Amino acid sequence: MKKLFLCTCNKTLDKKLDFLRIEKELKGVFDSVQIHDALCLKEGLAFLESEVSNEDSVVIGACTSQIIGMPMSEKLKTESVSFVPLREHVAWVHSNDLKGASNKAVVLLCDAAIRVDHMDSPTVVENHMEKEVLIVGGGMCGLKVAADLLHLGIDVTILEPCPWDDTAYVEAGQFMADKNTLTKMVKELVSATASATTICCTITGLEGRAGKYGVSLACLDGKVSTIDCGSIVIATNVEQKPPPMAKKLLYGKSDRTILLGNLATLVEKQGPKDVRTVLVAVDPTHHLSAVEGGYLLRVVTEAAKKGNTVIVAHSNIRTDDENIYRAARESGVIFVRGTLEKAKDTKDGMVCRLENTLESQIREFVVDLLVLQTMTRPRGDTAELARIAGLSLDEDGFITTRYSKNKPVQTSKRGIYIAGNGKMPMSIDDAIASAGNAALEVFKDIRTTTRRKGWIPIIDEEQCDVCEACIEACPNDALRLVDGKVTHISQHCEFCGICVSVCPTRAIEFQSHSKESWFARLEALAENHKKMEGEKPFTFVYACSECANASIDLAGFTGKGYPTGTYVIQFPCAGMVSPIEILKGLAVGAERIVVAHCPPGGCHHQTGDHMAELVVKFTQDMLRSIGQDPERVKATYMIAALPNKMQEEVAHRG
Repeated sequence: MKKLFLCTCNKTLDKKLDFLRIEKELKGVFDSVQIHDALCLKEGLAFLESEVSNEDSVVIGACTSQIIGMPMSEKLKTESVSFVPLREHVAWVHSNDLKGASNKAVVLLCDAAIRVDHMDSPTVVENHMEKEVLIVGGGMCGLKVAADLLHLGIDVTILEPCPWDDTAYVEAGQFMADKNTLTKMVKELVSATASATTICCTITGLEGRAGKYGVSLACLDGKVSTIDCGSIVIATNVEQKPPPMAKKLLYGKSDRTILLGNLATLVEKQGPKDVRTVLVAVDPTHHLSAVEGGYLLRVVTEAAKKGNTVIVAHSNIRTDDENIYRAARESGVIFVRGTLEKAKDTKDGMVCRLENTLESQIREFVVDLLVLQTMTRPRGDTAELARIAGLSLDEDGFITTRYSKNKPVQTSKRGIYIAGNGKMPMSIDDAIASAGNAALEVFKDIRTTTRRKGWIPIIDEEQCDVCEACIEACPNDALRLVDGKVTHISQHCEFCGICVSVCPTRAIEFQSHSKESWFARLEALAENHKKMEGEKPFTFVYACSECANASIDLAGFTGKGYPTGTYVIQFPCAGMVSPIEILKGLAVGAERIVVAHCPPGGCHHQTGDHMAELVVKFTQDMLRSIGQDPERVKATYMIAALPNKMQEEVAHRG
């Protein structure tokens, strides 16, 4: 049976929606319609549990599924369930229009009835998990991950190209914190990881999937081997590199031009009489991170304490701790806001020509040493490691994460995590926290259930021409070419549907989201709108289920009203929307189609925002070529912090 349950939200929606009329209008659509005052409370959940069998299809008209979806799904015996947020998308945004709001409720509930008719049971994804964890990088972050996992009873193997010792650990991490802090932490971590397996190898190949990766290794002794692991944590270190201006400032040509790390070593070994005049120059084209700024300030402070005259030429120095800057000033460091234009090595010293931008004048300094602020960049083999693993890099060469807000240690490939400086330069506190987060995610993978549920893509081999567009577009490595056929790796799938929008032959359909289901829903939405609202224009908003949906919900919470003829249709990801759904929406009579996605670079599925923009532009070009108004279609981002975006995008239409 197809059943509808309506909630009055503790009788707060009675004056905003005509529940009796809604019930009357929908009696022919559903086998039963029941109204309850508090479906989300204990008695309401018990009521649902008693009324629904595993053979029923259910539509819930209540508040947003982000609030009630989880508790209700746990009580309902059926998986054929559709939620309609009557409170946020209808009652609260159309509070002054009882008739219009009730009409819209009828239209959306009819749409949900069609949706459950086309709904498939979610696919159960089984994921066998190897218990071994491979940690790439034996620096402090790698040791921290290993220590945490060992403490939790997980076997780990630490991979490094060459052996490390306590001194190397401290030297590699000198930009992260002061030497005393590093030395103490190294001793603790080395002791905590004494039982870990450490091998001196580099990765030459990677195959398999999350839970069962096969890693090919080339070892320091010349041997070739493989290792099977369930998860991989990349905790590679960084290198200090000369800045872009190094060449013109005689780095490599004059012994008087050195890098910041060299100065730190000189200061550490400096005797009482070895005082120098030092100019430290920051390259204005290199945007200093707070970690790099803190490192510079610590080094120059120590240099000044040893009696050296230290001048720092800079445009901006960032640090997370203002006390470090204050200590540098108190030690006698002279800060000059300006850019070093030229350096000349003479018998009297290094003559440095500096433009003081604060005083608008040119000044010259004769110094014993010209020190260049280094750039912190990924270890040299990071790019090759990323290529082998199929991971993406940012503009500075660091490995990017899947989604920085709520998946800060998950890379673009499922089961491969990143900790510490492999992601970006970090202070010791941030790096250790990142490593702990990565260890926790790995532990969850290994110890929690290996069963997931979701709708997955179905590939029609007869229609597929093996163009590989879906393989290129999949952000999760869930589609691969195997024996000449596009094959779905369900263990990697994040159920986003992006592959659907890029398939030129529509050989891929998503479970519960087939082309036929979309056509049926859009046609019914238009027909029911006309039945309830006459010739009043209407708009379809194709919204992703993450940021855009949250923004639209927040519009309801904050009462940001918009026309009743605006119907939100939720997609797993906006990147799933193809020209077919857009053109069909226009064909059934929508005045406008708005594709609402996550903010640029903030898509939960990595590329959905970009894909949505490309699809909309492509559709606009098609409309333009046949003489239609391309402005009827628009892509825009929405986020929860901007609940007014929905109002702004549709208020002047519909």
